[in-house]
Amino acid sequence: MGIAEITPGISGATIAGIFNVYKPFIKVLSFFNPKKLFGNFKNFGKNINLPFMIPLMLGMIISIYVSAFGITYLIENQLIFFKIFLSVVMVFAVIKNCIMDQKLSDSNQYFFSFILGMLIALLVAFSLVQLDFNNRFLLIIAGFLGFTAFILPGISGALVLLLLGIYQEITCGIKSLDIIGLLPFIVGMLLAFFVVPSKIIERFKTNEHQIKVLFSGLILGSIPAVWIHLKPSENLCYVSLSI
Repeated sequence: MGIAEITPGISGATIAGIFNVYKPFIKVLSFFNPKKLFGNFKNFGKNINLPFMIPLMLGMIISIYVSAFGITYLIENQLIFFKIFLSVVMVFAVIKNCIMDQKLSDSNQYFFSFILGMLIALLVAFSLVQLDFNNRFLLIIAGFLGFTAFILPGISGALVLLLLGIYQEITCGIKSLDIIGLLPFIVGMLLAFFVVPSKIIERFKTNEHQIKVLFSGLILGSIPAVWIHLKPSENLCYVSLSI
């Protein structure tokens, strides 16, 4: 899951589903909703399932850190191969979401949602929407969106960061353990951690077919972003995210 989350185009939630840990993982996260947390604090230990969460989270943290170096190597030395690989994975993710995970007839009902998602991604990919992330507030938003994508099957948190134009900066911050620079991003992730599992996941289940089709449009429309924005940046990792 950690490797998937730092690789644009691969969903950590999808990997969790393959290993049959997605439902228990989301169940634990949903308990961190403030209402549940303070209303049922006595059962905190049981609900967070430490024997399950500790090794899972430890594996993710280690793999995210180690993979950050591998991703940088691929960007600097095997960029074309890496872009082709990501593009193939993203196309497969669209096929999986719209054809393999649900009936094509169910997906066809939401064709306009697919087009909407694709257009939004293309607008960002071709820099028609400009965001300046030399701003702590926008870094918080990036963290929120990245973690939200992480827990929704079918869309990659790293891909969201790539679309926002902050992916390589975050990767370098992880490699250099720049906790101060990453702090606004971490705050955004924590906000999503408390809000998303109990809110958005419920809506995801209610409108699963439409949401998957919308995300598929986002994924397909994001392929140009991989080719446009993913490139070696000289001395990038020596630039702090701090303002």
